[in-house]
Amino acid sequence: MENNEPLSGEFSLAKDSSQTSVSPQAVSESPKTKKANTTPPSPTSLSKTRNPVHFYTAFCERPDGVTFDAQEEDEEILLLIRQHFVTNLPWIFGALLLIIIPLFIIPFISQLLPIIQLEPITQVFFVLFYYLVVFGFILLNFSLWYFHVALVTNKRIIDVDLYGILVREVAETKLDLVEDVSYTQIGFIQSFFNFGDVDVQTAGPTSNVEFEKAPKPVLITRILGDLIG
Repeated sequence: MENNEPLSGEFSLAKDSSQTSVSPQAVSESPKTKKANTTPPSPTSLSKTRNPVHFYTAFCERPDGVTFDAQEEDEEILLLIRQHFVTNLPWIFGALLLIIIPLFIIPFISQLLPIIQLEPITQVFFVLFYYLVVFGFILLNFSLWYFHVALVTNKRIIDVDLYGILVREVAETKLDLVEDVSYTQIGFIQSFFNFGDVDVQTAGPTSNVEFEKAPKPVLITRILGDLIG
């Protein structure tokens, strides 16, 4: 029995077999009107939601409320990276020791130095000045850690290195210039707390970018690999 119903599918045949009409789904976009997608796809290993950033945050995926100068409208920050917070423990313990020492010395200062006799008000000013210096020590070390930061966006990598109050070095490279990403973990401490150095090798005269003592170096390497892949 002959079937006169037209065929359906991507190509549909008219009653006249010599004429073939193509459905709109089979029509591709013209090269002149096709818009190139220059933004790399979001890595599958990256968090899909935005996460809050605290003063102690050393690693954050899609940080919420974080911006930087010269950020473009369609540019999204994917990673915020600082040195692992455990790297602050040496100066934190040192600051605690400096805070406790006067509590044991001041009651016996007249016995330790009987020649030097200080008025009570002079002792108070001396203690206040001492703790002001300790507070400056804490503020300086925390600032060196907090502002020593790296940002990975969907377009580039920005590394800000702070070596002092007045010494700052900023390195920036585009994702399409990144050739290779590797990481290094040395010793028991880095392996136990899961941090290490991530080395980003770039092409041309652009200097390489390094994330020193960064948390989760394996995850950072995987995300950067997906972005440049």
